[in-house]
Amino acid sequence: MNIKRTLRFKLIIGFVTVAVPLVLLLIYNNYYASNTIREQVAESNKNSMILYSHQIEAALNKETNFLYNFTVEDPDIAALSQLLKDPDEYYLAKARIVNTLMRYHRFDNSVDFQFIYSLKNQDLFNTPIKTKSYEELLSIKTSIEKLVKSVKPDSDIFREWKAVEYSANKYALIRLVDTGDNFYLGAFVQLENLMIPLDLIHLEQGFASFVSQEGKLITSSASIDSDHLDPSRSSESYQVVKKGDKNYIVVMSPVQDTNVILSAVVPESQMLKNLNHFRRSIILISIVILFVLFLYLFYLNDIILRPMNDLVRGMRRIKYGDWNIRLHESKSKEFTMINETFNSMAAQIHELKISVYEEQIKAHKAELKHLQLQINPHFLLNSINIIYNLAEIKNFSVIQLMCMNLVHYFRFMTKTNQIAVTIAEEIEHMESYIKIQQVRFPEHVTYEIRISEGAEKAAIPPLLIQPFIENAIKYGFDFMDHPFHITIDVRLSEEDLLEIEIFDNGNGFADDILPQLQEGTFMENHNGEHLGISNVKYRLKHIFGERARLEFDNLPNSGARIRIVMPLRTVGELTSYS
Repeated sequence: MNIKRTLRFKLIIGFVTVAVPLVLLLIYNNYYASNTIREQVAESNKNSMILYSHQIEAALNKETNFLYNFTVEDPDIAALSQLLKDPDEYYLAKARIVNTLMRYHRFDNSVDFQFIYSLKNQDLFNTPIKTKSYEELLSIKTSIEKLVKSVKPDSDIFREWKAVEYSANKYALIRLVDTGDNFYLGAFVQLENLMIPLDLIHLEQGFASFVSQEGKLITSSASIDSDHLDPSRSSESYQVVKKGDKNYIVVMSPVQDTNVILSAVVPESQMLKNLNHFRRSIILISIVILFVLFLYLFYLNDIILRPMNDLVRGMRRIKYGDWNIRLHESKSKEFTMINETFNSMAAQIHELKISVYEEQIKAHKAELKHLQLQINPHFLLNSINIIYNLAEIKNFSVIQLMCMNLVHYFRFMTKTNQIAVTIAEEIEHMESYIKIQQVRFPEHVTYEIRISEGAEKAAIPPLLIQPFIENAIKYGFDFMDHPFHITIDVRLSEEDLLEIEIFDNGNGFADDILPQLQEGTFMENHNGEHLGISNVKYRLKHIFGERARLEFDNLPNSGARIRIVMPLRTVGELTSYS
């Protein structure tokens, strides 16, 4: 016997293989541990920054929507330009506008104040401004007046919130809305006020700040090498910057619809303060492991290697058909149990073969049911979100339609534990799904369903068509000039086969994906993705065998086409076959 293939030789080699790299591990451990801690702290702070930046975005978006709605709906805004010649009426209109803004602002403190500026009169009126001094109040008003006088009609400030320096090292976000007739409606929020909740975030003696597009900290008195602070790298986990001889870890999260970035700065030395204790623990653990490994070498032969050799010899004799082989007791309780199990296995091997075969059949059926129950949670969440948005605009008729289709959709989903449903039931389910998508994309999705006579009673596995409709809308639909049209054609062939064709007028399959789909290698190259296609292919194979086919191609002009061919069965027949 070749000694290199023995377990004893491999155990010795394994011991050397573990002991030698352990020394190298101690050297590498310092770098790895430092980098791991740095990444973990950066990831934690990154998540905090993203969470709070989303809160800021939501508050600013709410305020932006209010400004636009107020511009359109308030009659005094529309009448301001016509009342310029009547000072009294003009003053009353201003007072009513300010009162309306104050009433709104009383229940919403997302901004500091709102204002209106007349370019013609150079007149600024606003809701109350809370400041610490008169100089600060005057500075804010001066900054606003200077901004609105210099702003151009195509300025970005009409499309997003802009950071403006209204005093020395003090910045605020300002958003303007052009109401027409040389009047601007705007909102003002100091960045220092947006920073208040960040004081509750534990940053390991670091600090949080807003960063400008140029990489400058605009809400913190701390100074770091801004030359190394790159806002374009905000999508990365973190970046390292310097302040003197110290390194700082900076994580950033852009605030959408603004020109500022939320950042957190943490001293690297503070992050790694507990690393020395960790290093000592690793060294101690390594020494203990080496001692235990040496100790094991003395006992392995008698406790493990000899019983293992006996077990290998017994398994080899079983391999050659000697079912009479029996193993004796071992000094080890565990090997004694293994030997008893081995002896029992030899006596019952034929019965176990039959049991394994039956269990495989049950496992296939259980897997089929599991595959049928795969539901995309994003569809449910998107549907609920659509209903919420419709409720906001009080579109009750569409809400009723949406809810009714959702009821039909999920009522059908409860049938996925069945082996088979009729074509009529599946198509009714598809109509509910497509109608939900029509509510989601009004006037952008149309469909046509054609079923030949007699095909409506044919049986298919549940949810066989839905994955392809979902993929069509997900990948083929791209807000084209014409509506995205889906056609489902079900017909019977002369060879006692059921054919289902699904095609659309969308983008079609990509040139690099279509050959993979046609050759059946697409699912192999996309492990963990496209479960719908894998689901359909798996069920067709295990229910209908080689007579079932799944074909993919593109239409001559545009759009994708999927063709499913399977033997014609009734629900009773398909259930009995399964």
